[in-house]
Amino acid sequence: MTQLTKVTRIAIYHENRNILSTDAGSHDRYHAGLLDECRAAAVARALNSDAAHDFRRWFVGYSERVGRYRVYPVIGVIGSRWDALPTLSLREYDHRIKMYLSLQEAVIHELLQSASFALSISEQPQGLLRNDRTEVVRRASGEFVRQLVYFKGAYWGGDPYSAMNLVAAQPYEGRTGVGTMLVGAESDYLLKLKFESPIRLSETRALRKALEMTDPDLQLITNGHVALGLGTLVDGYAAERESAFLLRVIGRGSWELEHAGVALLVVTDGHASVPRERLARDAFEDAVERLFGDEADVGLLWDLALTASNQAHGTMLVVHADAPAEAIRLSPPAMQAVPDLLTKSTLLAVSAIDGAIIVDPSGLCHAIGAILDGRAVPGLGDASRGARFNSAHRYLEEAGGRCLIIVVSEDGMLNLIPALPRRLKRSLVESVLLEVESLSRAPVDFEAFHKREDHLRSLAFYLTPGQCLRANDSRERVEQFREESFVSHDGLGGITRVGYSQFKPDSRLNETFFLPEDKV
Repeated sequence: MTQLTKVTRIAIYHENRNILSTDAGSHDRYHAGLLDECRAAAVARALNSDAAHDFRRWFVGYSERVGRYRVYPVIGVIGSRWDALPTLSLREYDHRIKMYLSLQEAVIHELLQSASFALSISEQPQGLLRNDRTEVVRRASGEFVRQLVYFKGAYWGGDPYSAMNLVAAQPYEGRTGVGTMLVGAESDYLLKLKFESPIRLSETRALRKALEMTDPDLQLITNGHVALGLGTLVDGYAAERESAFLLRVIGRGSWELEHAGVALLVVTDGHASVPRERLARDAFEDAVERLFGDEADVGLLWDLALTASNQAHGTMLVVHADAPAEAIRLSPPAMQAVPDLLTKSTLLAVSAIDGAIIVDPSGLCHAIGAILDGRAVPGLGDASRGARFNSAHRYLEEAGGRCLIIVVSEDGMLNLIPALPRRLKRSLVESVLLEVESLSRAPVDFEAFHKREDHLRSLAFYLTPGQCLRANDSRERVEQFREESFVSHDGLGGITRVGYSQFKPDSRLNETFFLPEDKV
């Protein structure tokens, strides 16, 4: 059986094959689109079943006619990275709309639609070259949330994506507000207080005020169009149903979409992204091990960092190898404490006031309310970030020593200072450099050389002075080969040499940035 026959059979048995439209033109366009969708699905299945490309996930868009052919846009992504992203599992659809399972899937389909449009125009397609990445993600994220409301809340739902952007940016009585809305079917929630007049999601001020009444155990119930009142998720909610979602304001201008404790979407100042761990445990443990070694209680420090990261109004947790001396040096205004372990509730209480919390590597608290000092240094910090982030950088530069600072900003951002580059094996860096050297020998495959050199530049921090010289010599050989092999076709002769940046050793590099060769 030919592929075309298979596709035709798929279309014949498609569940929407019998949908009729009283308008002949609309009917023909719908069923032509249905057949095109089946063809695209067949192409995607063929690509995803090809063993030569099984490390990728393939997505195929709608076709457009280009000359004598129908061309289908295709996007391939690395499968392991795709599979690691948060996603739903139950897809719902009717004959008009199909629900996206994740932000990343919505972005892929938005790109495919843009590609199909570029193919449809009469001139050579240039549309994708001018397509703004931020705008593509904005459209995709808005559509992802609207579809969830369509299938999980009310068919007539409004625009919760825009509503959440506005309400997250709206302060309450001059301060950053937080709060959570629950959207889902009536069977998913229990109303404990019902509003006589539901609040439309477009009424930003009223919605912001209502959100202030919520807490971890009480949410603002919405169908995606209006807020109905205050309530909670029903006991025994089956997460596998994927029918109830939380829209949570987490800071000034920041909110996230969550299901069953898993964030599916996070938006900050109108920019949507796939959520990642606010604090990655492996990065945290690596930093603690490198700075403090065996004297640190990694598990306890991790628990403290997680608790501090939940402080809605921001805070700083300073882990210092000589915490007792720092507590004395910074007081007053720091309040010294009898060294003791902090409970979760105590940490949240003491982090509610201004200033940092000083603990030692074993997790004992030595001071609270510390104001971190330090002189401004040109090039240090980030002008786009707030006072906590920049004062932490100034303090670290001034105090020196073995110190790790967890900065929780009021806008929900979280940073580890210093941000230590990941550790690598020396053999990995050397192997990439050897490939660069090999590819720099005549005759040079320019594409292969520059691809491998780009890889080496991503590892530039780890190059020793000697390795930098070898890398620069390799590039010089390539440029000399380019000049010697150039053939002039205009009688002018010669070739203009394009400048390139030299590899230079980084003074911060030391043995702590390398892994033992025997470590897996």
